[in-house]
Amino acid sequence: MDPVIITPDDVAEAVRRASNWKSLRLDGLYHYWQKGFVVCHAVLARQFQEALDQKSVPNLFTTGITHVVPKDRDSSDPSKYRLITCLLTIYKTLTSILSARITRHLNSNQVMSRAQNGCRGGGRGTKEPLLIDEVIGKVVKRNRLNLSTAWIDYKTAFDSVPHTWLKKVLELYKVDCTVRDFLGQCMRQWNMILYHLGERMTAAKNHIRIRRGDCLSPTWFCLSLNPLSTLLEGSGRISASERRYKSNPPFLYGFKLFYASRSHLMELLNITCDFNNSIRILKKKSLKIGAGGG
Repeated sequence: MDPVIITPDDVAEAVRRASNWKSLRLDGLYHYWQKGFVVCHAVLARQFQEALDQKSVPNLFTTGITHVVPKDRDSSDPSKYRLITCLLTIYKTLTSILSARITRHLNSNQVMSRAQNGCRGGGRGTKEPLLIDEVIGKVVKRNRLNLSTAWIDYKTAFDSVPHTWLKKVLELYKVDCTVRDFLGQCMRQWNMILYHLGERMTAAKNHIRIRRGDCLSPTWFCLSLNPLSTLLEGSGRISASERRYKSNPPFLYGFKLFYASRSHLMELLNITCDFNNSIRILKKKSLKIGAGGG
């Protein structure tokens, strides 16, 4: 990957893509004002470049406000709450620029699997898998064929990926070393402050450290699963007659597999389990698998 040099145009483009009036963060700044005060873009570009070269940012940049929002009236069950984290506007602008540069590197070198629908520019990560489901289902039913299917979903996906693997996957795909070191330092500083119904739940000096997850971009999560897609595609378990059934489009939280042969499908699920356990993406030591067929 080419070295990253941040320009005022990069700042302007990142700000242009952002929503104007998202919830306030610790910096109390809306993207609307960043868009309006164009004269600040050159200053921000210079400061962002200095932070990148020095591989560090102030701790305030990596501190998020996490709102604990109840999903229903049962407030006694912790699982009935949704966590929504708001990061600093300035930090999101910087990571948006880095995400765009990393995506450009991935696209120019055709790093991402062709089956990858999640976070692909111009793609429809939800509609395309649904259409695939419908077409395969109709073909199998009309021609009275056998079909074995597996749906693999990563619960709380961003909370599942260890920081060690996030850093390793950037190295595997030759992301600029300066960017890698900078993001590695940011990860060590990630923390959050809990708020419930507008009231702060954590003490002033008691921030919660984040040891898993990704605050940069969904692209990073998709990249962390890209080696799994490569393993599945290169497994040699796909015969010529079965290619018409095969589909493994990983997207934001998981992927799907369709096979005429149940035994071959189970072999791919074992590959998936070995990969998950190797990178410690699962909180449990092992994963029991099963597949349905008909």
